[in-house]
Amino acid sequence: MEIKNWKLKEVINQLEIISENSPKFIDNKLRELGISKADNLNINREETYIDWRKMTHHKFFFDYENNKNDVAKAFKNSPLFKSKNVIITYGWNEPVVKIKTDLFIKDWEDFFQSTKYQTCIFSEDYSLVMEVSRDYYLHSNFKIQ
Repeated sequence: MEIKNWKLKEVINQLEIISENSPKFIDNKLRELGISKADNLNINREETYIDWRKMTHHKFFFDYENNKNDVAKAFKNSPLFKSKNVIITYGWNEPVVKIKTDLFIKDWEDFFQSTKYQTCIFSEDYSLVMEVSRDYYLHSNFKIQ
């Protein structure tokens, strides 16, 4: 598979491609995990792929001045930090990749931007789920602080 995404090209030697079809992977993984997809997909910045109203979840706004270190620190203080790797989904005709959690935390802002602020991210064992929405909120099934 030819990698076209700028961030993935930058870290090509530090990632593993899990699937070449992100949308299909997300559908299958959410079904496997018993997580409901949102059924009201409108074209707005608040939309999410996951229906977060049907599960206990947390969310926080991450787009503020000097956020890079705050959010990285929050990730390090969360259960995500215990996962050796994370799984990041991308858009149409783009892959699903596995990268080291440390790299994700260090460059989280670039990874979010490279997904165009629309991605589902999983811990390696798929017990932790996050989703970035285009209104600059990070939704998760665990607390990030």
